[in-house]
Amino acid sequence: MSDVAISVANVSKRFRIPLDRSSTLKYRVLHPRSTSRHHDFFALKDIDFDVPSGQFLGIIGHNGCGKSTLLKLMARIYQPTSGHLEVNGLVSPFLELGVGFNPELTARENVFLNGAILGLSHRELQDRMEEIIHFAELENFVDQKVKNFSSGMQVRLAFSVAIRADASVLLMDEVLAVGDARFQAKCFEVFSRYKREGKTVILVTHDLSSVEKYCDRTILIDRGEMIADGLSRDVSNTYKRMVGEQVEADVAAAALESIAEMEADPTGKRWGSGEITIEEVKIRDELGQERSTFSTGEPLVLEVNLDGHTKVDDVVCGFLVHQADGTIVGGTNTQWDDHPLKVPAPGGRLSLRYRIPALAMREGSYRVSVSAHPRINAQRVYNHHEQVYQFSIRNVTAGVGLLDFGGSWATFVAPKPKPKPDKTDRHA
Repeated sequence: MSDVAISVANVSKRFRIPLDRSSTLKYRVLHPRSTSRHHDFFALKDIDFDVPSGQFLGIIGHNGCGKSTLLKLMARIYQPTSGHLEVNGLVSPFLELGVGFNPELTARENVFLNGAILGLSHRELQDRMEEIIHFAELENFVDQKVKNFSSGMQVRLAFSVAIRADASVLLMDEVLAVGDARFQAKCFEVFSRYKREGKTVILVTHDLSSVEKYCDRTILIDRGEMIADGLSRDVSNTYKRMVGEQVEADVAAAALESIAEMEADPTGKRWGSGEITIEEVKIRDELGQERSTFSTGEPLVLEVNLDGHTKVDDVVCGFLVHQADGTIVGGTNTQWDDHPLKVPAPGGRLSLRYRIPALAMREGSYRVSVSAHPRINAQRVYNHHEQVYQFSIRNVTAGVGLLDFGGSWATFVAPKPKPKPDKTDRHA
């Protein structure tokens, strides 16, 4: 076998998108003199790389960037519009798992049908039937018709059959999306086995932690073009920066849109009696620079400027941080933190800063509400801005849930417990 498992040389793929119904037979019969109208969409543009035999290659990028199209070219489902693509060895594509199942057949019958498509003999499938069904966790449903299965059950069954194929090149498109956490753990075990066996694997996924763990090399595609090719962690970090920049641009656009909405409808998200108003709120980093994107663990400084318009006796300023759906993550105010404020005189301004030493939240978009109200009568509000200010967080560490605990593990050797005395010998 060649040392190169897959060779992709200046490959482009163009799709013609019709602008009307002129491509249908009925339309052509009814409008014989009309010309078809379409525009060309290049899903891939001049993609060029080689994959050595035995390499575990990751392909990442945002939805619609061309990842799956590239995988379908490797599987020979599509033909390139230009360029040359060659695959050496038997290919097993894990694309749209379960699509070829016959819903009127049982799980057992579909194993034979799907396995035959992959080149497995009836005897091989019969010998591996128990193993296939056990891996798919469908022991109680083996003789049930597939039409009664959930989509997850169908995909698990298809994945379990596909991994039995004796192929040297495996093409995987978002296989980590199948099943629950326990089944995904099985998928990871399969990945580890493929690496040990030296198979050539192409993995398309949005799970960057899996890319960094299993892939020897990763390619980043954006708008049909290959913009990075190298070590998985380096390419993954490049993609994270791209996503962060896009999120930052989206947050800025959303902020401008929010301001425009408030100017058009001043009572929409801002209200209060007006003795003191919140004139300016800034979200800054540790160096005082305005930022809208942070990483988990970074410090954040919230700056609030209060303007006085009418003499009042006291003022309390506080804020709340919300998730994108409005759920409150946390909040505080100057009264709870025992930080009394000097009331701004009419025409004067009071500037406040609240420093969060390390953001504990994980990746997501967040909104900030800011309020100024009397210390005694908190039901009265001088001024309130409801979820007006926004920032986002990029999570550069692995983990699950809303919060990053920021802790660390420690390992030590515990002393061996002493054996308990034998009561029988003691009474003898």
